[in-house]
Amino acid sequence: MGAPLSTWPWQNFGIFKYLLYGPFMGKVVHERWFYNEENFNTNHSWCFHLLILCCLRGLIHVLWSSYTNMLFLTRNRRILQQGVDFKQIDKEWDWDNFLILHALVASIACYMFPFLQHLPLWNLKGVIVVLMLHVGVSEPLYYWVHRKFHRDYLFINYHSLHHSSPIPAPFTAGNATFLEHLILMAVIGIPIMGACVMGYGSASLIYGYVLIFDFLRCLGHCNVEIVPHQLFESFPFLRYVLYTPT
Repeated sequence: MGAPLSTWPWQNFGIFKYLLYGPFMGKVVHERWFYNEENFNTNHSWCFHLLILCCLRGLIHVLWSSYTNMLFLTRNRRILQQGVDFKQIDKEWDWDNFLILHALVASIACYMFPFLQHLPLWNLKGVIVVLMLHVGVSEPLYYWVHRKFHRDYLFINYHSLHHSSPIPAPFTAGNATFLEHLILMAVIGIPIMGACVMGYGSASLIYGYVLIFDFLRCLGHCNVEIVPHQLFESFPFLRYVLYTPT
């Protein structure tokens, strides 16, 4: 028996885990069916936005994975020259479990905090608040938690799964235990919820922050030197700003 929260609740569902998106699809269809085109407003359909956001997040990982495997572009800039073998592909097959988790928890948040269902499209103050909370809270918290997961018990029972992939790849970013993604979800959620509670939240803020977060995580696991290392040698402080494979 594994450690608590080390396995996913839908681990044995196989491909049927995607049926967990069914209630979201059902609500979108219900809203579209019972409201005519004039009254149906996608801006207020949080299920619609959650589905779109999950698709975009998955697409970011897929596009990064495709890019890293384009050897005519990346061969000379690969950090580890070995390719990802089938054993690693099988191990990372359920890399997208965290998307289902985040969608389910976000739906609960929308019911608990109804104001999340009626956010404006844009609010500049929210961007400032998110940046402050990300730099002041989320980044230090993520760094501290990550160090803790490299300790004996947490590493052996949880974080070792993430490090079991010999070649870093974009899908490796999502290959982690249930507990790790619960914590990561909290790290992502602090700036977003902070801005929304203060009254500065917006739909574009949520889309932008989450997608940029995923984009940078894929960048950090892509095994390709995207940003020249000479830049970090010239400006050492950038290593604390940008997460790259090097």
